[in-house]
Amino acid sequence: MRLELVDAATPFGERIRTGFRYPLRGSAPLAIVAITLFEILAFFPGARLLITGLGWVAIYAYAFECLRRSADGYADPPEVALESQDRTGFALVVIQVTGNAIAVLAPILLGIPGLLVSIAFAFVLPAITMSLTFDGVLTALNPATWIAVIGRLGSHYMALFGVVAFTSLLQSGAQYAMNDRGPSFLGMLAYFAIANYLTVYNFHLMGALIHHRHETLGYRPESEELVEAFHQDDDTALLKHVNDVARDDIPAATDILTDRIRDGIAPAPIHLRYRELLRSQQRQQELLVHAQIWIAALVVARENRRALGVVQDTLDIDPAFLPDAPTTCGPLAEAAAHGGMIRLAAHLSAGYLRTWPGDAGAPHYGLLAARLLERLDRVDDALALARALLHDYPEHPLVPDIADLLDHLATGTLP
Repeated sequence: MRLELVDAATPFGERIRTGFRYPLRGSAPLAIVAITLFEILAFFPGARLLITGLGWVAIYAYAFECLRRSADGYADPPEVALESQDRTGFALVVIQVTGNAIAVLAPILLGIPGLLVSIAFAFVLPAITMSLTFDGVLTALNPATWIAVIGRLGSHYMALFGVVAFTSLLQSGAQYAMNDRGPSFLGMLAYFAIANYLTVYNFHLMGALIHHRHETLGYRPESEELVEAFHQDDDTALLKHVNDVARDDIPAATDILTDRIRDGIAPAPIHLRYRELLRSQQRQQELLVHAQIWIAALVVARENRRALGVVQDTLDIDPAFLPDAPTTCGPLAEAAAHGGMIRLAAHLSAGYLRTWPGDAGAPHYGLLAARLLERLDRVDDALALARALLHDYPEHPLVPDIADLLDHLATGTLP
């Protein structure tokens, strides 16, 4: 069976818009219809409260599985499962039923203060529900967690709450129009169907928001783990195939890896083998081009240490090599300096200033280069660079620091 996945980068606004189709996909319609038909038994006298309560439990249990599945990056709802399998699902049902009870009873018992309590609980309820997915029961019940989740999600959470509040109004309107004012049996049937549909939609949106902001929330979607595992297996087999091909035809083996790298993010062994094959054919220009692409990807992935290794390797090919963007070169200069790679850091920071003198970061990296040159006992070069910085950037906020360094270099005193 093919699993359809959702890109986590999809804007949340688009997920809100397209999410209305989610309850109509896969097994969701069957679940909604089954629960609705069960709930309609409440129309008949004898066990109305029990039937309604069990209906709530069933729809919340299924909706929570939809939330989890959406949070894990899957496009389709789960198979029909009307009971929760763990204490997290049980806690979710208890919390949702409690929330509904508070929403109904607090205004009746406490008047205006009760209405405020009901609104406040409704506001934090999505945060509690989502926290159950990635934090567990005890953490999700901690008010500090609610504040943290709402703070991390910011405007996205406000958008989610707006949708939940709007759908709650729709449910209330449906209850008034179809259940209270319409034909009693058909009205109740229509109300339950609409309420269940909107419940699945709301929980899907909670999961979609977790998936969209999973890095901020510290959650690892299951779909990413599966994709990574499949890619690892595929790439291991691909490397074996490439090595077999390379015994007789190195250019053909190189072409195979070229296609793999163009397909998307590839693991380090693919890139390293690709560079080995290029180097064995003396294809220096392609090595330089590949280095630029891989270094930029590594910096984006925050793998600066590996990126610095690629820079060092490429400098053996072209001593003047430099990453081709300030957003790549700057972080690597800082990382090299902090990692004690003084010569490499001096090369990168001086290259930054030389290549992008008009960039806002140029004076900072020029000052860094001057300090590194001093550490390399190239005091004359450091002096010349500091003087050039004062001349070229006379109004920059770093001028006092540059002047202090220049005075230190000229007099030999501590800066």
